[in-house]
Amino acid sequence: QALQDDLIQANKLATLGQIAAGVAHEINQPIAAIRTHADTAALYIEAEDRPAARRSLASIAGLTERVGAITDELRAFSRKTRSETVAVGVEAAIRGALLLVGARMRETGVTLVHPPAPPDLAVMAERNRLEQVVLNLLQNAIEALRDTADPMISLEVATKGRRVTIRIADNGPGVAPEVRDRLFTPFTTDKRDGVGLGLVISRDIVAGFGGELTLEPTTRGAAFVIRLMRAK
Repeated sequence: QALQDDLIQANKLATLGQIAAGVAHEINQPIAAIRTHADTAALYIEAEDRPAARRSLASIAGLTERVGAITDELRAFSRKTRSETVAVGVEAAIRGALLLVGARMRETGVTLVHPPAPPDLAVMAERNRLEQVVLNLLQNAIEALRDTADPMISLEVATKGRRVTIRIADNGPGVAPEVRDRLFTPFTTDKRDGVGLGLVISRDIVAGFGGELTLEPTTRGAAFVIRLMRAK
């Protein structure tokens, strides 16, 4: 268990390394805007235009909240966690993953289709680890779409009885036939620079929650489905 926890943490930190540039860009934008609003507010104060100064200061407050949300998410995600299962909000975990990978999706021109899940829908999981699985699958989809025209990822949540499914699909080239049957075997990958451990780790994380991660047959692209038990 200790070895598995270390491997999950190593994968998490490797993922952070992959998205670092996008996260830095996501933070730099509001910081630059804060500087602009601060300079503008100073000019308004000199001109004794209090309403305009208040608007600039309100904008600064909103931007600092945005930066804080990103850095809080980074800090929480990087923290080493255990596999204890509790009730976890599905949409909260998804939003956390999207906050970290959103800049890269915009940079690569990927369109995201994501009807939000009900805010009260919860599953038995561990927040950061579920977020890690979603983030891994989104990262894989983005890389698979590298040479695809009009790249798109759909992220949908559905419920059936006590079961909750999170389906992440893309319109890329799909999984190569020669690796499909061995996809969840260590060191199996069809990515240019992949090591073949991300999906194995993700599957083990989901299995630790009492769920399963599978590749769903599709006519185009790839679709991965996370199945978890709904929290009471």
